[in-house]
Amino acid sequence: MGDSDDFTFQGQGTLQRIDTFTSKAGKPILTLVLETGGQYPQLVPIKVFGRLADQAAGWKPGAVLAIRGRLGGRDWNGKVYGDNVATSVEVVEAGAPANDDGDGLPDLPPPGDDDAPF
Repeated sequence: MGDSDDFTFQGQGTLQRIDTFTSKAGKPILTLVLETGGQYPQLVPIKVFGRLADQAAGWKPGAVLAIRGRLGGRDWNGKVYGDNVATSVEVVEAGAPANDDGDGLPDLPPPGDDDAPF
């Protein structure tokens, strides 16, 4: 048999959200939910662990991420559940800039005379 590098993947997608699940051992498991482009966009769940999970706090929805990883899975109660686990994540585009005034609202330019809707 081969090693865990037998089934690998690479791809790029737009980060939609990061889901957090807490394991029975109390460890957080982060899942990046990425959307692919094209005519039939897909939502792809990719788990991150260790240093990648630590870096995930800096990744914002809308960011474009290039990911390499490995495919795996496990058997639980007679069913096999697949896992896509990232081994490297590269930020291609950072996504929307963060608010600088902390009010939670998007920062809009001040209205000018030429902004009148009539």
